[in-house]
Amino acid sequence: MGRRNSGPEGLCSFATGRRTLVFADVALFEYGDIRWVGNEDGTIPYESWNVLDRHGFLRWRPVEADTPLHRGHWFWHPNDESTLKSVDELVSTYESTIGRGGQLMLGVAPDRRGLLPEVDVKRLEEFGAAIRKRYGGNLIAKEHIRSDSAADLALDGDATTFWSAPTGSHHAALEVSFRRPVTFDHSLLMEWLNDGQHVESFRIEMWTGRVWKSIVEGRAIGHKRIDTFPSVTASRIRLNILATTAEAHIREFQIFHTAEEKP
Repeated sequence: MGRRNSGPEGLCSFATGRRTLVFADVALFEYGDIRWVGNEDGTIPYESWNVLDRHGFLRWRPVEADTPLHRGHWFWHPNDESTLKSVDELVSTYESTIGRGGQLMLGVAPDRRGLLPEVDVKRLEEFGAAIRKRYGGNLIAKEHIRSDSAADLALDGDATTFWSAPTGSHHAALEVSFRRPVTFDHSLLMEWLNDGQHVESFRIEMWTGRVWKSIVEGRAIGHKRIDTFPSVTASRIRLNILATTAEAHIREFQIFHTAEEKP
């Protein structure tokens, strides 16, 4: 990266040698090449669309969210362990940024030695371990009844594969049946984005034995969408894609039971 030049509040640029990249918040985004979420809280508080219309031109602008590892400030301070964010806070930040289709920049500052403080490094390691534990037990990949169809490509826990809805379709459903009832309280969806972000409206539903009951309802999926809800138990669930700009491409449909993590 090249030289950083400050501009109006919320606007800065990076001279790269060939061109200038402008980093802007929502209010100044007509000038922006890199899109900022608009807060430093570690949350994306809205449906996250990667493509925006800038004066009649569609631009691919995934949102970046940033927040410091320590509450209230970005820079190192001596004897400041009390402001270090807890693992639970960091997991919540992950789910509210990465889990909303964005990119997370977590601010970590070196101390007077030019090194990251040991307590900060330890907290980052704990954070990583907590995410791997929480999202390492995909119940769909483990428990679903395989159909030997293309739909299994979205249910296999492999983000390099994907299922596509019928060509030209604008709604579709991806249904999952389990060998036995499964209890879960988190869902994770991923779109294949090489052809763009297509899903505009969706529901995750469970079969009650009589009707399909909605568990999650949303609009954008994008790179990754994580939703949390009270624990439910079901033998059949589905991703009901209600509206798309073109046929949907789903890389992953996953569910988890995180309540089991708690003592």
